[in-house]
Parts: sequence; C-alpha cells; structure tokens
Amino acid sequence: MKKIIAICLTFFICGIANAQMAKFQALYIYNFAKNTSWPAEDNSKELTITVIGDNDVVTELSDLAKTKGVGTRKVIIKQAAASNNVTKSDIIYLGESKSNQLGALVAAQASNKTLIVCGKKGLCSSGADISFVSEGGKLNYEISPKNIQRHGLSVSQKIISLGTDVD
Repeated sequence: MKKIIAICLTFFICGIANAQMAKFQALYIYNFAKNTSWPAEDNSKELTITVIGDNDVVTELSDLAKTKGVGTRKVIIKQAAASNNVTKSDIIYLGESKSNQLGALVAAQASNKTLIVCGKKGLCSSGADISFVSEGGKLNYEISPKNIQRHGLSVSQKIISLGTDVD
C-alpha cells in the first residue's frame, strides 16, 4: 500500500511540476512577443502564436491571451499536430516531444517573419531562434540573434542579455 501511495504522490508532484513549467514557458513566450519587432506592416494585425506538441502550453497561452494583448495587437493562439500543419504565425513554439520536426519547420518558415521557439535545449544550432533550458528546476533559454535576424526580426537587447547567447 505504501508503494502505491508513493507512486501516486510522485505522479501528482510531477504533474504539478509540468503544469508550473508550462505556465513559465507561456510567460516567457508572451514576453518574447512583447520584445520582438516585426515589420511595420504586420503590427496592425493580430499576433498569432502556434504551438506544436504541448497542450499545457496551449492552455496557459490561451489563458494569457484572454486578458493581454501585445501592444495594440490581439493575441491568437493556435495548435498544430505537426510542423507541416502550421499556418501563418508570428511565433511558433515547438514542444520538446516534437523537436525532431525542427528541420522541416525551419525550412518551411525560411521566407516568413516567424520567431521559432523550442522546448528543448540546444536547438538554436539547428535553426531555432530561442530554445528553453531547464536545469535544476529553473527555466532559462538559449537565444540566437543571428537566427532571429535571418528571419527578418529583431528582439530587444534585454531579451538577449537575459538568455544565453549561442552565436
């Protein structure tokens, strides 16, 4: 009986930790959006964030989008099952479980002004603009200003300085 209780408690704690991580990732993504400059012609439109492979992040971003915009732009949250199902987006978040789709996503978005954020460490070297890093229970991120510029975007110096620059 003690083993069953211990196993249940472990799953419960892991579930809480995953929910907290999703909340923090959503907050980071929202702040990336606030500190990214898109071309002037895009600033009057809605800001679209598409999430691939992470239902918890979709939920958290949807909750944020209900009450917060980015500047004057209304935030729209979409979900896609795979990278080849993504429609026009300003930000694409590729969850850790779908990180093997990064190459196809980067190729498909090459001519778009899209910020690509990944949920797995080390993906900036494969074309991501920002990759989350979770170490010791703390969430941080790697950032590639060169990749961001390649996508025709710029981010504030504050965002670059708070992450680990991998260029």
